Amino acid sequence: MTPLPKEVHGLLLIICGPTGTGKTTLRDRLVVNHRGVEPIITCTTRPPRGREKHGVDYFFLSNEEFDAAQAHGEFLEWAQVHSWRYGTKKSAVFSRLERNTDLVVNVDVQGARAYRRSFEENADLRRRLVTVFVMPPDMTTIYNRLLSRGQDSKEQIDRRMTTALYEIEQWTQFDYCIVTGSKDDDYARLEGIWRAEKCRVDRLRPMETPAG
Repeated sequence: MTPLPKEVHGLLLIICGPTGTGKTTLRDRLVVNHRGVEPIITCTTRPPRGREKHGVDYFFLSNEEFDAAQAHGEFLEWAQVHSWRYGTKKSAVFSRLERNTDLVVNVDVQGARAYRRSFEENADLRRRLVTVFVMPPDMTTIYNRLLSRGQDSKEQIDRRMTTALYEIEQWTQFDYCIVTGSKDDDYARLEGIWRAEKCRVDRLRPMETPAG
């Protein structure tokens, strides 16, 4: 007889997409509404914006601190984005997944690719990974959102738009795609993806013991 499921294994939900598509809002809302979901706090060399806090929004590292962590192999993934570097430490991911904690993280397309490579080497980890691309309805929407934030110069906005065009071309590499509408509609779709993935048979089967 096939064993009945005893526990649901933790999954890692990656939210990716161009700037200005509401990825951070989606992540934060999922965490607030579900006690079992925790955010992965990533590292960056850029300075804090507005009310951002160290250890809450990001771990704000100096270039020297980032270099040291990189030299010691602490990053699962890292990337240069415009003038700053961003990265996720292995310690923020693997031990928590082993405790069957659900994790959610925002990364760019380079970061998502690095996660896939890291998880591909282990069948159990691969079964825990879910990737979602948040797609703007059009490029004008992104441009207007960047303008309304009032944080970037015209040159910075133009650079971000170029990056957004590149990122949009990668959407077929993801498990799911959400074309943005209202904030409530976008969140309902993301929450629906998370709920469905928690019920997948792959999540309920006993995890295999890695060889070696």
